Amino acid sequence: MRRLLVVLLMLTSSHGTAQAWGGKGHRIIGELAARNFPASIPAFLKTPQAQFQIGQLAGEPDISRGAGQPHDWDLDPGHFVDLDDQGKIMGGPALPALPASRRDYDTALRTVGSNQYAAGYLPYNLMGGWQQLVKDFAILRMTIAAQKHATKFSMTRAERERFTRERALREMLTLRDLGWWAHFVGDASQPLHTSIHYDGWGEGPNPRRYITAKGLHAKFETDFVDTHISEPDVAARLRPYRACNCTVQRRVQDYLTASWAELEPTYQLDKDGAFDRATPASIAFTAARIAEAASQLRDLVADAWVESGEVTLGYKTPITVKDLESGRADPRALN
Repeated sequence: MRRLLVVLLMLTSSHGTAQAWGGKGHRIIGELAARNFPASIPAFLKTPQAQFQIGQLAGEPDISRGAGQPHDWDLDPGHFVDLDDQGKIMGGPALPALPASRRDYDTALRTVGSNQYAAGYLPYNLMGGWQQLVKDFAILRMTIAAQKHATKFSMTRAERERFTRERALREMLTLRDLGWWAHFVGDASQPLHTSIHYDGWGEGPNPRRYITAKGLHAKFETDFVDTHISEPDVAARLRPYRACNCTVQRRVQDYLTASWAELEPTYQLDKDGAFDRATPASIAFTAARIAEAASQLRDLVADAWVESGEVTLGYKTPITVKDLESGRADPRALN
């Protein structure tokens, strides 16, 4: 019976078509974050062209939907995580106690009759995407160091040209990975992407009599944003950089927990009719949620750049990024 319930949840879940913030919201998040990257971030990521590209790429995970199976059913659950009213994921692990890997997460969920595809694995998209960006930055730093110290290591013209081409490739890959991952950072600020009550309160206790019918999800994140939210509304609510001094796991857990805490305020605004006729409260609330996504994206990128300076590259002859950048290690040893 539990297996049947899980299958039904997967078949009927509206998460499969939900697009947090729609194209406009995701574009604002990507572009606004990129315009506010700190001075330490490589210049190629802060050009007007890069800002546009990150904003466009932030919508790509939604645009790619409808590619068919197994593509859609494998990737769609990465846009959400279903916390129940007790703050547990479908009755399984709580956010502060997330297993280290998706494999272990799925195992834990199966012990309570669910799985990662029914419950969503958004936290792991956030953490894994950040770790990929750290690696992207580290390899990029290697190519920059190779160009800087080419004379010291008596590189041939062919070797110099190879590192020049590799740097261009690494910049392209870094921008692509960052833009794709930015989508999920945006998803995580949308309260309806963090709850079992993702599109109407549904069945179960509903003491405040929130709407139970479907339709709120798209009305809030797409229709309302498209009609009533402007980029200046969001930019005005961008907060200063917030240092976490913690693991990416902790930062992700805190981010999702804060978004989940805004679930009932979302439903209350809907109950008040504030998403049908825009009010100052509903505009401020929605702009603040989108601004938090842009702030988180900026902060996470800044942290990834710092972390990339501590990385060791290579597996046959491991070399630290610090040794590459200082000229103590020859980058050709990695190739």
